[in-house]
Amino acid sequence: MSLIDVIVGVKNEEKYIKKCIKSLQNQTVHDINILVVDGLSSDKTPQIVSEISEKDSRVKLLKNPREFISSARNIGINYSKAEFIAYLDGHCYVGSNWLETLYNTFLEYQRQCKLAGVGSTYSSPSDDSFFGKTIAYSLQTFFGGFGTAYTSNEKIISVETVAFALYPRSILLKEHVTYDEAMTQCEDTDFNYQFIRAGYNLLKHPGALVYQYRRSNPLEFARQMIDYGEGRARFTMNHPETLHWYQVIPMVTLFYLFLFIIILAMFLWGWVGWELLLLTSTPFIIYILIDLISTILVSKMIKNWKGIIAFILFPLEHFGYGIGYLKGIIKG
Repeated sequence: MSLIDVIVGVKNEEKYIKKCIKSLQNQTVHDINILVVDGLSSDKTPQIVSEISEKDSRVKLLKNPREFISSARNIGINYSKAEFIAYLDGHCYVGSNWLETLYNTFLEYQRQCKLAGVGSTYSSPSDDSFFGKTIAYSLQTFFGGFGTAYTSNEKIISVETVAFALYPRSILLKEHVTYDEAMTQCEDTDFNYQFIRAGYNLLKHPGALVYQYRRSNPLEFARQMIDYGEGRARFTMNHPETLHWYQVIPMVTLFYLFLFIIILAMFLWGWVGWELLLLTSTPFIIYILIDLISTILVSKMIKNWKGIIAFILFPLEHFGYGIGYLKGIIKG
């Protein structure tokens, strides 16, 4: 039995999987297994993992016929016999002290509270695309990441949900916590909420960095945000008590934009006066100003004027999420 089993759910990750596994092989905690759960990849991902496992018995290749990341995590949990379980995605890598940081933090804080897990902080890989880095920095701002696990902190904080976390397997078994395989997005939020509902605490560590490669173009990013919004809507409908006011702002913004376009058209046709147009335009003007200020902030963080592409990233995030949220409500 190992101390920690790291579950890595993958599908078509041939570009990144070798770097992901290598970062886990180089952990300062050696007593681990690396459970790579493959969702019927059509590229060379299984072949790459098999070749690595022949040289390192800690690397195991498991099959995930359902393909979803939630089912991959459940397969890994059911396979594991370790004392602790952690997880990582195939397009991520970590520093050598990642597991040690999570493990030591759990041991320290479990004496202070009813603790279920300690999670990580997102970071941008040095070799990520400029667009990907801009996404990462945008999501770390208040305007781009408020209420999410993406925002950065300087100290260990208590959170409602967390990514890339370490959990004692005994608590998962005791509380019968598993991934809902109907959740194709926001599966971590649903998983972590089972601990919160049972009275446990979750922590996020600023030093446990996970370097995640982001979407490489605006269309892929917008699609991802739509998926996130739909997943969040499904989670909220399953657990209405978890709804926060800021989660519905993007959807409300969509309705506002629709109203603004109608008022603008009516003004151009001479059916309403400039007073109503000015009143209706005020929220739009405020949004543009906040978008501009946040874009300047991102450009300073990146130290490159090309960070101005954040000016379109913020609307893509907000409106994409809003569309997805509305889609999730309609689908029920």
